Amino acid sequence: MRTLKMPVFSAALLFVVLILHTLFSFAASSEWVKTPYGQARLLVAGVLPQQETFTAGLEVEMEPGWKTYWRTPGAAGIPPKLIWEGSSGINNIELHYPAPHRLDFQGLQLYGYEDRVIFPLTITRDLAVSEPDLKVDARLLICKELCVPASFPMSLTLDKANQATDIDSAFAIDQFKALIPLPAAVANIPPARITLDAEQKLLQVDIDLPKNYQLEDLFPEVQPEPELDAPVWRQLEQRGEQNPQADQAESGKTIQAQFSIQRKQLPDTAQPASVVIRTNLGAYELNAEWQTLVTSLTPLPKSLSTAPSTQTYQTQSTGAGLWLMLLMALAGGLILNLMPCVLPVLSIKVLHLIKHQDLNGSQMRTSFFATAMGIISSFAALAGVLIALKASGQAIGWGIQFQQPLFIAALTIAVVLFAANLWGRFEFSLPGFIANLGTPKAGSSTDTQNNAWISSFAQGALATLLATPCSAPFLGTAVGFAFAQDAPQLLAIFITMGIGLALPYLLLMLRPQWVYKLPKPGPWMITLKKILSVSLLATASWLLWVLADLVALWGVGLFSGLLLIWWLSTRIRAVFWALPLVAWLSISPMPMAAPPAPSGGEVEDQINWKAFKPDQIAQHVADGKLVFVDITARWCVSCVANKIAVIHTGKVQDTLNAPGIIAMQGDWTRPNAVISDFLNKHQRFGIPFNAVYGPGAPDGILLSEILSQDELLHAIEQAR
Repeated sequence: MRTLKMPVFSAALLFVVLILHTLFSFAASSEWVKTPYGQARLLVAGVLPQQETFTAGLEVEMEPGWKTYWRTPGAAGIPPKLIWEGSSGINNIELHYPAPHRLDFQGLQLYGYEDRVIFPLTITRDLAVSEPDLKVDARLLICKELCVPASFPMSLTLDKANQATDIDSAFAIDQFKALIPLPAAVANIPPARITLDAEQKLLQVDIDLPKNYQLEDLFPEVQPEPELDAPVWRQLEQRGEQNPQADQAESGKTIQAQFSIQRKQLPDTAQPASVVIRTNLGAYELNAEWQTLVTSLTPLPKSLSTAPSTQTYQTQSTGAGLWLMLLMALAGGLILNLMPCVLPVLSIKVLHLIKHQDLNGSQMRTSFFATAMGIISSFAALAGVLIALKASGQAIGWGIQFQQPLFIAALTIAVVLFAANLWGRFEFSLPGFIANLGTPKAGSSTDTQNNAWISSFAQGALATLLATPCSAPFLGTAVGFAFAQDAPQLLAIFITMGIGLALPYLLLMLRPQWVYKLPKPGPWMITLKKILSVSLLATASWLLWVLADLVALWGVGLFSGLLLIWWLSTRIRAVFWALPLVAWLSISPMPMAAPPAPSGGEVEDQINWKAFKPDQIAQHVADGKLVFVDITARWCVSCVANKIAVIHTGKVQDTLNAPGIIAMQGDWTRPNAVISDFLNKHQRFGIPFNAVYGPGAPDGILLSEILSQDELLHAIEQAR
C-alpha cells in the first residue's frame, strides 16, 4: 500500500490560490475631477470577463460644510443626474441612492449627504464590445450658503491593462451599497398609512414597526413634493389596539409622525406615495397607502420626539443584534451536522473513531481537536475569500463557489482521494518534520498518529466544503446579516458557524470515553470502509452531475476518464499522481454548457414552470394572480430535499398548476446577476429561496429554507 506525504498547510494554500484564481476579476477607477467645492470620480470593481451587469460607484467628496441631495431633495435643491450617452459598449446605467440624512439649513429641511458619499451604480454592458468606454457626466447641485451647479465629466476604458483590484475603494462602494433602503417586506414591515389634512396643512404618517426596531428618521415621498417641517412623532400603544387590521399585534408598535406643510403646494392623494425610514437596524423603503380624512387631525405637541439633525454617515450594527446573529450562526452550524451534505464525512469520522479506540484519552482529544480545527479554519478561510470578493465589489452568497467549474473539479478530486483512501489504494501521512514535533505516546505507532492528525484535519475541512451548498434553519439569517456587515463581523459570524459545526467534536474532547460505546474494531470494518468509499464515489458522481451543467459534456467525460485512469494506476507508478492535477487544469479551457431550461427537470416534476422574470411579478399580482418563486441550483442539496418532500408532492403540484397561479423557477447553478440582485433585495444571500406573491401579499411572503407543505399552502392562501 502506497503512502502519500502531503503537507497540510501547502494544500490549504493551494486551495486559497485556487479560489482566487477561479474568481479572478479586474477593477479600475477614473481620475478625480476637481472643483473648488468638491471632487468626484468613478469606481469600477469586480468585472468578470463575461459579466454583463456589474457594480460601480460615483464617489463624491465635498469641502467641509458643503452638501448634495437625495432623489427627493426636500425644501430645496435638485437630485443628481447622470448623462452617459457618449459611452460605447454600455447599454444602461442605473443610479442607486443610499438612505439620506436630514440637513437643517436655515430652518429648511433638506435631504441628502455631507462631506462624502458614494452613489452605487448598476451598469449593463454590451458583451460584444471587448473594451467598453465609460463616459459619464455627473450633474449635482452642491450647496453651502449658496448652491452651485457642478458638472463632473469622467471617463474610463475597461481594458486589459487595468486589472489590478483597488480593494479599499471597492470595499467603500459596498459599504454605501449596504445603506440603500431595503424593501420593507424583508423586515416584515407593512405599508405605511399616510393622511393629508389640507385645511391644517398637516401630513401624518403611521408606521408599524417590530418591537426591536427603533425609528431614527423618516422621509415621505409624495407628489408633487411639498416643503415639510421636521417631523414630530410619538409611539402609540401596541399596534393591534390602534390598528385592528394589523397582524401579530403583540410583536410590534405603531409610530405616528406629523409634518407641517409650508410654502410649497399640497401633495396629490391620487398619486402614489412611499416612505423611507432609517432605524437602528438599517434603512427600509415602505409603500404608503393614502387614508381618507374622516375628522381633522390632532396636531402633536412640539415637545415630542423630533428627527435628528445631520449625523455621520456610516454603517453600524447594534451589539444586541450582533450577539443574536452569533447565536443564530452557532445554532445554524450545529444543525448543519444533520444536513445530507455532511453525512458522508460524518460516517467516515465514525469509522475513524472506531478504528482508533486503541488510542488513549489524550490522543483522542488531539484527534477531535484536529477535526474541529479543520472545520473552523476552513470557515475562516472561506470568510477571508468572501471578504476579498466583497471588497472587490463582487456579488457574494452562501455556496456561490459551487458556481465555479474549477472549484467543483477540485472538490471532486478531493472526494475521490478520500474514496481511494478508504478503498485501500493508499494512505495519507503527515510529513516527518510535523509528525515528530511531539513525542509519541508509549504503545502508539507513528503511522497511527500521523494518520490521526491528517485524516482528522482533512475530514473537518472536507465537511466544511461539502456543507456550503446546504442551508439550515437560522443559517440563512446569520449569513444574510454577515454579508451586510464589515470584515471583522463577517469573520466573527463565520468562525461562530464553524464552531457550531465543530461542536460535537469539541464536546467529545471533554468526554472521549463516549467513543468506547461504539462497536469494537474487527474484520467487519473492511466491508464498512468499502461501503463508505462507494458513498463518497456517489458524492463525486453528484459533483460531476453539477459540473455537467457548467462545462461541455465531453469535458466532464474527459475529466472523469483521467480520474478513473488515476484510480486504476495509483499502485503502478508515482508519475500517475500527476493525473488529478492534469484533470483539474483541463477544466479551464473547456467551453461552457448550454444554459438549462426553466424546468425542474425531474420525472416527478409536473409543474408548468415559467422562466424567472422578477420584473413581471408586480404585473401578475396587479392582474389578481399568485406567483410562486423557486430559486434553485443543481448543487443545492436542500433544494433537492425541498422538491422531494414538498414541491413534487401531488397536492402541491396540483395547487401550483391551478388557474391563476404562476410558478417561476430561477436556476442559480451558474452566476446570474438578476437572481443575485433579487436575493439581495430580499436580504437573502443563499438558497433555497421560495416566496409567494399575490394581491394579499404584493411584497411577497418569504418561506423557510426547509420547506413544509403546510407552510407553502398556508402562504398561498394568505397571498390570495
